[in-house]
Amino acid sequence: MKIKHVFYLLFVFIYPWDSEIKAISIPKQIVVAGKIDNYDPERPITLYVNRLGYIKADGIDAKADSLGNFIAIFESYHPTDVWITYKANFLVLLHPTDSLFVHFDGKYNNRPELLASIKFSGDAAKTNQDVAKFQQMYFSHENYADWDKKSRTVKEYDTEQYLQYLDTIKRQNKELYDKFVAENSPNEETKKWALIYIESDYYENLANYARGHREANGMNAMIKRGNNNYDFVDNWDVPKGFYDRLLDRLPIDSSMFISTYALRLFAERFNIYVVDNLRDRNIDGGVLPGGRLLARAKIVDSIIIHSTIEFVPDPLLLQIMLTGIFNKEFEKQDIATFEKYRELADTYIKEPFLKEPIFQKYLQTKARIENPKIYTEAILKDVSHSSVNQIVDSIMQSNKNKVIYVDFWATWCGPCLGEMPNSKIVEDEMKDKDVAFVYICLESEEQKYKATISKFQLGGQHYFLTRQQSQEIRTLFEISGIPFYLLIDKNGVITEKGSHLRPLDAKSKLKNLL
Repeated sequence: MKIKHVFYLLFVFIYPWDSEIKAISIPKQIVVAGKIDNYDPERPITLYVNRLGYIKADGIDAKADSLGNFIAIFESYHPTDVWITYKANFLVLLHPTDSLFVHFDGKYNNRPELLASIKFSGDAAKTNQDVAKFQQMYFSHENYADWDKKSRTVKEYDTEQYLQYLDTIKRQNKELYDKFVAENSPNEETKKWALIYIESDYYENLANYARGHREANGMNAMIKRGNNNYDFVDNWDVPKGFYDRLLDRLPIDSSMFISTYALRLFAERFNIYVVDNLRDRNIDGGVLPGGRLLARAKIVDSIIIHSTIEFVPDPLLLQIMLTGIFNKEFEKQDIATFEKYRELADTYIKEPFLKEPIFQKYLQTKARIENPKIYTEAILKDVSHSSVNQIVDSIMQSNKNKVIYVDFWATWCGPCLGEMPNSKIVEDEMKDKDVAFVYICLESEEQKYKATISKFQLGGQHYFLTRQQSQEIRTLFEISGIPFYLLIDKNGVITEKGSHLRPLDAKSKLKNLL
């Protein structure tokens, strides 16, 4: 018997999530191969696999040769749509055990032209040819392409005007869908996927409107009033019940899994409905205008989990959202929330395709926290007894005559963690150059700090700062939010700083400084 099967049997007997479930579904392999004409070896080919219960898609680098032949292999419990990303990106529909071949022209930078060049063979070839045609129509349509109009309506329209605008977009999108069906005669699965995908515009815009309107009109200034209490310069908000329209997408059922991308986003956005139902509750901190929950760190997880259970009426959506909450904590190298609410996870998360992966993620995160395997080229600096000025001097002295890229981050900062894979890419590309990558971790727990470095296998020089040091260095470099970056030239001069200097954007600037 194979080791994998032994572990599987042990898992079933040792960790009985639900005694009524006799077996756990096993994920099946999917193969995506292809050929890119006019291939640029400097460009990565990445597949982003959409998985229910995950905040982000799972990025998988495809192996490619110099001629543009590539292959990627992964597993899935259920049908799903997957982003293939080269210069532009597009979605393909895949099922467990599928083997799909994709051939497209890599000279195009925009989706419609790239999609027009695609040819499929293998499993579900006709389905994906129709899906490519739908995306070509959708991404060419003004409802998608007119970003200025989208921004303008969010800023200028009041609630009623914006709902009327959304209804108009919804009707026009449905007309586009009907045209696609009439011209291509797609199968039922393709029709279901296309309809769910095109309806996502409505729900996505609805969920984001209040916060976007406040930001566009400068309404976000807060004035602190006592402990954990704030007054807003402008208390404008959408009326209570505004988000009830999100209920129109329910119920969620397994036939919708092929639209995992849309469902994944919907599950994340449905949180605004949950928070909106807390408006009238006596919560320490409360619900802020724009749908933000303000509460002390010690109780916020309890509020989020219990309110999700209380206000999400659809059993499958509830399971997806709870899984997403735990996965979000695992991304921050935090297992405490899962361990604290393990009984609730056992009670409510019943679907094997959610249950087994979340427990595996817990075990992996726990192992990484307890025994972090730091990348051999990473240098961890002990600066616990140093002043901030001494830390800065140490960075400058250690990297004389080098260009320095400084990344200020924290284990609890989602956008910081989202950039770590890109930092690794840039690190590897500039491995033999006179560039020093310096990572400064702020206001975090040391265990989670080391586990994060272990997870992303980052090289470079790493500094873990105490809370006092973190506050002082924030003041020194005028850091109001993270991630935050510094570009320092070979003479030790800061040439640029700010949150905009994300790794992939900074790469060309690093080369220029060299």
